[in-house]
Amino acid sequence: MRKTTLLSLSAFALAQAGCAFRPWTPSVAVAYWAEDVPTYRDATIPRSSVIAAEWQLPLDNPWARYQKQTLVAALDGMPQRTKLPDINELGVIGDAINAGNRVGRAGIPSDVMFVVDLRGAASCAFGSSLSRASQAPVSNVITFNNWPADEGLIPAEETLAGMIAFSPKPAVASTDAAPVFLLDSWRLAYRFDEPDEETYDNRYVLGQADLPDPETLRTAGIARVVYVVEDLDDTETEEDDLHATFGAYRDAGIEIFMVDVNMLGREPLPERWPMVLAPYHYHVITRVTVLDSPIFYARAHGGFGGAHGRPSVFGGGSTGGSHGGGGHGGYGG
Repeated sequence: MRKTTLLSLSAFALAQAGCAFRPWTPSVAVAYWAEDVPTYRDATIPRSSVIAAEWQLPLDNPWARYQKQTLVAALDGMPQRTKLPDINELGVIGDAINAGNRVGRAGIPSDVMFVVDLRGAASCAFGSSLSRASQAPVSNVITFNNWPADEGLIPAEETLAGMIAFSPKPAVASTDAAPVFLLDSWRLAYRFDEPDEETYDNRYVLGQADLPDPETLRTAGIARVVYVVEDLDDTETEEDDLHATFGAYRDAGIEIFMVDVNMLGREPLPERWPMVLAPYHYHVITRVTVLDSPIFYARAHGGFGGAHGRPSVFGGGSTGGSHGGGGHGGYGG
């Protein structure tokens, strides 16, 4: 399996279009400023049932209805021996593990939900280490909703490698388990590029139904959302597909804090959460997002993935049906 096709802008284009790239979101940052996709190396691929057993929440877990199994299911279409990105090359993986361990040892306040918007493998590393370091139960909610492909625009294989490498502590059905939503910041990358005809657009969005609404959070006793990004120096605002959801949280009086993995890895967190989070309070300002832009959809040639079903992981066409960037909740053509 060859490396996923990725597009990039020249330095000239970046300079000329700099003002158009504002605000900086996790997907913009990962596409243009973060570490490159690692070298692909030989790997053994487990069956989907193995990874699902490690990551899937029990059906009676209150957060189970938000989890996605789309990317996990792709494993059964891959040969047992293939190539995956060597995620150990990524510095953000170590940062995510350190942050997860530190937060887990400190203890998660009962009124906090985490939304972790790192590249997928790093989100897996954070969620796994957090669950294993925490004495209290953690509900890791995987939201990865696309498929890998030979000519895929974004590297879904990187997230798969993270799910295989990092397994969380087995989840429980407890209503007291802290919800930790794991996102892939690649999902809306390359928004200013136009994929060529050979590129499979495997991006996707998370709509308002993919995260809990304010009433669900209130019922669960959640009053604060901690939004985790890779680097606050490169990220100014929440990802565009989270804007409406975060706006609803704001309107309902749910506090939002935007932090990065380095902050979580260095702060003394026990019983000082309010003091530690206070400087990172984030106010959602209503704005136009890329999802409001007809040009964005035109560049995607009719939608994420176009009017066909899931791609064959190793070529050979795709199955029929409407595809919306992974099969659930995306914007299809």
